[in-house]
Amino acid sequence: MSSPAISSPATDGAAPPRIGVEFILLVALMMGITALSIDIMLPALPDIEAHYDLTDMNDQQLVIVSYMVGFGIGQLVFGPFSDRYGRKPVFYFGMAVYMAATVLAVVAFDFDTHLAGRLLQGVAAGAARVIAVAVVRDRFAGRAMARAMSFIMAIFILVPVVAPGIGAGILLIGPWQDIFWFLLGVAAILTLWTALRLKETRPRDARRPLTVRSFADAAAAVLGNRQTLCYMATASLTFGPLLAYIATSHQIFVGIYRLDAWFPVAFGGIALFSIASAFVNARLVPGLGMRRMSHSALLIQLVLALAFAALAWAGQPSLILLLVFFGLSMFMVGLCFPNFNALAMEPHGAIAGTASSITGFVSTAIGSALGWAIGAAFDGTVMPLTLGFAACAGFSILAVLIAEPGRFLKSTA
Repeated sequence: MSSPAISSPATDGAAPPRIGVEFILLVALMMGITALSIDIMLPALPDIEAHYDLTDMNDQQLVIVSYMVGFGIGQLVFGPFSDRYGRKPVFYFGMAVYMAATVLAVVAFDFDTHLAGRLLQGVAAGAARVIAVAVVRDRFAGRAMARAMSFIMAIFILVPVVAPGIGAGILLIGPWQDIFWFLLGVAAILTLWTALRLKETRPRDARRPLTVRSFADAAAAVLGNRQTLCYMATASLTFGPLLAYIATSHQIFVGIYRLDAWFPVAFGGIALFSIASAFVNARLVPGLGMRRMSHSALLIQLVLALAFAALAWAGQPSLILLLVFFGLSMFMVGLCFPNFNALAMEPHGAIAGTASSITGFVSTAIGSALGWAIGAAFDGTVMPLTLGFAACAGFSILAVLIAEPGRFLKSTA
C-alpha cells in the first residue's frame, strides 16, 4: 500500500497524534468483533435452542453469557503478555485461538461442547479488546483518549446496528452454523489488516519483564488506585444491564411485542442512539470533561429507569415508550463507556496492557454476572430489566460519591 502505516505511539505530556480515520476503523473492528460475535447470534438463538433440544427457554441466553465469561477471562490473560512481547504478536495469537474456537462451536455435537466453543471464543476475543484499548492508551491520554474512544465507539456501535440483520440474512440462505463461518472470515480479515497496517505501539525499550513479581506490582498499582477502582466499578455497573438487554432483547421484542421480522430493525435503531451519543461525547468532552459528561449521564439514566419502571408497574408499556426508553438508555451508555474507560486507564500509561487486562476483566466479569442475574429474572415483562438499569445507575452514582468525594459532576478531567 502506498499510504503509510498507522502511526506509532505518543508519550504522555506530548501533543497527541492526529486521530486518523483508518486507526479509528481498525481499532473499532478490534473492539467490535466481540459485539459482532454476540449480536449476530441473536436471530439464531431459537434455531440453536431447537438444534440442541433445550428444555428451558432461558438456556439460550447461555450462548451469550458463556461468551462473555470467556471474554472476561481472556482480558486478564493477554494484557501482561502484550506489555512483555508487544501488542501485535499477542493479538495474532488471540485471533488464531478465536478461529479454532469458532470451528469447535460449529462442529459441536451437544450444547455443552457448543458452549465450550463459545467460552473459548470469548477468551480469545479478549486479546482483541485488550490490545485495542492498550493501543489507544499508548497513543493518547486523558481527554484526548476519551475523545479518541468516542470516535472509536461511534464506529464500534455500528456493529450491533447491522449484526442482527446480517445474522438474519445469513439464516435466510443457510443454517445457523453459517453465522460462525462468517465470523471466521471476519477474524481472518481483521488479522490481515492489523498485520499490514498497524505499527507496533509498544517499543522494545518500554517492554516489561513477564514475571510474577512484575505482574503483582502492576496489579497492585492498578487495584490500589482509587480513581481506577471507582471507574472499574461504574463500568461494571453500566455493562451489566447492557448485557441483560442484549441477552433478553429477542425475548422482549419478539416474545412480548411480536416484532418477529422487525426485531433486527428495532435492535439496530436503538443502537443508533449510542452512535449519536459517541459523537456528542467526542465533541463536548474536551470542554466539559470526562467526569461531568459521564456523571450527568448516570443521573439521567437513573431518572429514566425509575420513570419507566413506574409505567411498567401500571401495565405493559407501549412499543413506542419501550423504544424511547431503550434508545435514551443506550444514549446514556454511549456517554458513559468512553469516559469510564479513559478515567480508569488514565493513571497507567506505563502498564497500559496490564491495566487494560485488569480493568477489562473486572468490568466484564462483574458486568456479566450482573447481566446474567438480571436476564435470568426475566418473567415475561420488562420490569426486571428496567429495575436492573435503575439499580445499577444508582449504585454507580454511589460509587463515585464514595470514591471521589467532592468531584461529582465536576469538570476536573
